[in-house]
Amino acid sequence: MNKKIFCLSLCLIFILNTSVYAQNLRVNNKEVEEGETLNLFSDDLIAGKIVFSLRKDNFKKVEITFDKGRNWKEMTKDGDYFIFEYRPLSEEEIIPEFILTEESGSMQTYKPYVKIVYQKKKPDEQVEQVLEKMKIYYEQENIDRFMDLFSYDYPERIKFKEAIQNDFYNYKNIRLRYRIDRKTFDSDFKGAIWDVYWERKYDNRDGTAFSDSETIAMRFDREGPSWLISGMRGNTIFGSALLAQPDLEPISLTNDDSLPPIVTAVIRNNGSTSASNISVKIYSNNVLFYSTTISSLASGAQTTVSHQDYYNNFGNNPTGKVVVDDSNTISETNENNNVYTTTLD
Repeated sequence: MNKKIFCLSLCLIFILNTSVYAQNLRVNNKEVEEGETLNLFSDDLIAGKIVFSLRKDNFKKVEITFDKGRNWKEMTKDGDYFIFEYRPLSEEEIIPEFILTEESGSMQTYKPYVKIVYQKKKPDEQVEQVLEKMKIYYEQENIDRFMDLFSYDYPERIKFKEAIQNDFYNYKNIRLRYRIDRKTFDSDFKGAIWDVYWERKYDNRDGTAFSDSETIAMRFDREGPSWLISGMRGNTIFGSALLAQPDLEPISLTNDDSLPPIVTAVIRNNGSTSASNISVKIYSNNVLFYSTTISSLASGAQTTVSHQDYYNNFGNNPTGKVVVDDSNTISETNENNNVYTTTLD
């Protein structure tokens, strides 16, 4: 026989056999395709086990491994199939491989690249447990257990923890209620976004009763065996006492050529809420020469403060400085950007 034809025939036989193997592999009586990922939960098991089935065809023995060939187990003949029952751990990823022994005695390895991701509890149940713990720990004002529910990659985690502590300082008799409006999971069941409606009732430090509510888009990610909160979009409930604050910043100080010259400062509010009664002081070589108050400045807005005076009587090219909220009477998200300095002509 021509060598090229012989080699081609062997290749075709190998390809056909591989295709047959893939079509005849079953997990819990369900046919699986090569490269497929299956997510299984306790309800999907058969008598607490995952059952692997491979059609017998012309094989006299089939072995299976789950640890890349370090340990092999012989599958049991059952009618037209070889069967192996595997009891999974509570959290496990399982990648089976096979050794197929034909009636002739020849052996070959079969790797279907199938991955089974097993979680004992369904993701819905695990995420709901996170929400219930979140409610309990917040009501108990237990900051450490509350923060344990959040990923270490949670945005501005340190600032968020400070905000929660501020909640516990300002609010008493906290009561929470939540309702799950929508659930979506990633295809691999390792991430989820849930829309959760939260309602909070509380008393302030004076004993006055308040309530607020918001629907928060909450991101959950599975990290190891645990589901953790990795993001909250639209959050105005948790940590809102600190997170919803202004951030006042002087961003410029300039002068013109008029006589006497006009000095102009620009003040911006970088925060998420407005601020009122904002004190502004302008200095020349650390000597105060103008003071005023801005009645209100909205979130994201900026305004100008101008004054005409002989500030340069304090020397040629003096150092100008603008200070906002010098007595720190306004709580801000950033207290370290309230001063701006420059050289005035």
